[in-house]
Parts: sequence; structure tokens; C-alpha cells
Amino acid sequence: MSSSDGRIVGTTTLIDNGTGRFNVVVLGDGYQDAELATFATDAQGFCQSLLATPPFDQMRGCINFYRIDVASTDSGADDPAACGGTGATPATYFDATFCSNGIQRLLTVDVPTVRSVANAQVPAWNMLVVIVNDTQYGGSGGAVAVFSRAAGAAEIGIHEMGHTAFGLADEYQTYAGCGSGEAGHDSYTGTEPAQVNVTANTDPATLKWSSRVTSGTPIPTTVNANCSQCDFQASPVAAGTVGLFGGAFYFHCGAYRPEYDCKMRTLGQPFCAVCRDRITAVIQPYCRLVGDFPDPDPNRTVG
Repeated sequence: MSSSDGRIVGTTTLIDNGTGRFNVVVLGDGYQDAELATFATDAQGFCQSLLATPPFDQMRGCINFYRIDVASTDSGADDPAACGGTGATPATYFDATFCSNGIQRLLTVDVPTVRSVANAQVPAWNMLVVIVNDTQYGGSGGAVAVFSRAAGAAEIGIHEMGHTAFGLADEYQTYAGCGSGEAGHDSYTGTEPAQVNVTANTDPATLKWSSRVTSGTPIPTTVNANCSQCDFQASPVAAGTVGLFGGAFYFHCGAYRPEYDCKMRTLGQPFCAVCRDRITAVIQPYCRLVGDFPDPDPNRTVG
């Protein structure tokens, strides 16, 4: 409902690599007082999963993690009936809700309140993540990365962090889903996307990730033969090959992604090379402040 529906309990440092690092702050919504131990486990699990994911695994010494414990009056998140949900409206501090923008899986929170709490508790934050105490699948990656406690929760969180911290685009072919019947996503005809991992350009000479394309890789690498539907063709090249694959940026045609698969397209997959390059470019300055890239202690544990 609002910040009157709970209280700020306090902040715990999970990993402290010193000053001048990339500070990730993890907050919780929909956890009651008695469930804060669960939140602590969830936050630690997310941090461990992130640090095991390339390229973060090579920059462990460059990132600090903090956990802000927030106790909500009720458990869970709003589940509007408009998207087929239960209609539940639990009283939670950050007002987490599914069905944002009419999409059931789009789980959002009250961003100004999240930022206000983070500013008070960890003013030097670089990245805010909110874990919502609900097992229904959902997440979002706007100004704050949000994810639920659904199966594969950490993967959802890392994907959403790709949007929030690194400006990466979704690489899938629709907004609501291939079976949703949505209209307006057949062919992208807009200007060149600003995000580094999607493009409308098919010219090999000016392709934004041309330095990653090896000689002999066809450009485009795949093309959707029917722009009225999603393309499920298999990759014609080996996994990890950087090329120009049709279907991205919520469009069946006209928008392309660097690799056949990537964490920005499919949970459980590694980040593609172009996304890894972007992540490294953002975080590396926080490593160079103290000359610790890569981390000399790669086996460091959280907590």
C-alpha cells in the first residue's frame, strides 16, 4: 500500500571491498518481521549467484553488497484481478504489484520510496535491487531492478539488473509473449536503438558490435521468414558465435541481437559477449580505483 505499511529495520553489509566500489543494495518487500530471516537468505543467494555469473566472477573485488531489512505489515504483493490474479492487496512497504502495464509478470514497486530508503541507509549506492516475497513469477528492470521469489529467482534478478545497471535491452521477440496474440510487434521500423545489444542495422561495416564478428559469419545470421509470428529456427552457427540474429527488442523482424541466445533473451543462459563487454565497461572503473581487476581472491564467499 505505502511506506506506512511497515518499518525500516536496518542495514547489513554483506561484502565490503572498501570505498569507491560499485555498491549493490538489496531491499525486500512483502516480508513480515518473522520472515526477515528468509529475506536474508534470499539476498545472500542473489549475491552469490551474481558473483558466480561471468563477467561478475572476474570483478568480485570491485563490488560491495548491502542488505536493507524492511518489515512489511503483510506478506506478498498485489495481484490484480485485471490480469487474472487473485485480487489480493497486501499492505507492503514498497507497494509491490504484479500486472503493471497490463502484463501479469511485470512486477514493480514504488521507486521513489525505494530510493528514499536507500539514500538514507546507503547513500553511495550504484544499483538497487528489490526482492519481493511472492513465489509467483515476475520482475522488472526500470530505475530499480525487481524480482519475485519464483523458481530461478536469482536468474530473474540478474536479468533485470542487466536493464537497470547496464542499460541492456530485452532480446526476445515479443512484449507479452509469443502466444499472447499481441499486435504491433511484427516488424521494427524505428531508429537505431541506443542499447548496445540490439540493432536495426544490417551493414557489416557499421554494425555496432562488428569487432566481435569473425570472418565468414553470415550477416544477417538468421532471418525470420514470417514476420507475423515468432521465429523458432535453430541456430545455424555454434553457440557463442557473434553475428546478427533476427528477432529482438520485442519485434519478430527488423531488430537483431548479437548471439542466438543470451541471458537478456533466456534465463539460465550466459550473457552474450556484447553484454559482457558492456557490464565490464561499467564496473571496471570501480576496480581500477584500487587496481584489483581481476579479484585476487576469487573464492570469497558472501556473508
